Amino acid sequence: MKKNKKNYLEYFVIVLLILIVFLFVRNYQSTSNTGIQIRQVTKNNCMADDCLLVNDLEYPVGTLPDEVKIALDKAINDEYAAYSTYDAVIKKLGAVRPFSMIISAEEQHIARLKSIYDKYGIKVPTNKLIGTINSPSTIQEACQTGVEAEIANANLYKNELVPASQDYEDVTLVFTDLMNASLQKHLPAFERCN
Repeated sequence: MKKNKKNYLEYFVIVLLILIVFLFVRNYQSTSNTGIQIRQVTKNNCMADDCLLVNDLEYPVGTLPDEVKIALDKAINDEYAAYSTYDAVIKKLGAVRPFSMIISAEEQHIARLKSIYDKYGIKVPTNKLIGTINSPSTIQEACQTGVEAEIANANLYKNELVPASQDYEDVTLVFTDLMNASLQKHLPAFERCN
């Protein structure tokens, strides 16, 4: 009787292992057929450290036309304005949410834009707004300022900057990501605190 139980247990374990392998292979095949494309990194779409993957790629990778440079300057100056506004709020009202969190995101936005400047060998404009913006008096007023700023930021990207850069996949990708962050993350945070 003990031998039969042992045999059943061994068969059960083998069947279970076969089932696990089958499910793993099936899952792998279904995820590989989902249409997700892995983009090959080229000089046209590389960003920051990803460019290190491209053989023989050196900075600058090329030049940008004036209209794309102007769009890039508008983008970074708008991100500087957001950063400087949120910095003023924190200095006046304390490290309150969502400002204490979103200011870090603005630093990341600025860094992503700077990577485009670096990639094309363009001098990065300095932030001349830091310390020049007055904060609203209350958190509610500051949140309303944030709502208005994020709506304006998203509209700037959507209506002007993304169309101006449509022939440059790397620039368009960054602009689109920053627009989406404004709409999907920053705006809802400011609406909640308003």
